Amino acid sequence: MMKSFSMRLMHLGLKVFYIGETNTPSVNHNDLLIVGSGSGETLSLVSITEKAKNLGVKMVLFTIDDLSTLAKQASRIIKISAPSPKLQKSNNLDSIQPMGSLFEQSLLITLETIVVLLMERLGLDSETMFKNHANLE
Repeated sequence: MMKSFSMRLMHLGLKVFYIGETNTPSVNHNDLLIVGSGSGETLSLVSITEKAKNLGVKMVLFTIDDLSTLAKQASRIIKISAPSPKLQKSNNLDSIQPMGSLFEQSLLITLETIVVLLMERLGLDSETMFKNHANLE
């Protein structure tokens, strides 16, 4: 979900990099790290966010658990209410969908809503965004 969100932000003309890609530059205190983790305990993300925080990077977290390890490191938390087997005891919700599907679906809708709001704020439309879409496919 986060990779597709970063692509959408790039389509909006924003300078965006996805962690782990070979063209991702170093970060600094002027950067914003946007993280999505249902449990808020994903070890690889905890490691990355700890390092980013030490470098003065601000972080926005999309999560189910606003008391998680990642939430404690976040500058801002967007809590998404979605059932998850990892957090089943705490949310009293149930789903027949496997694993974290409802979080992932809810996250996608939330991120796409943010894109639409940014489109309005920046005065852009889909046609303009397509100009930033890959054309060597």
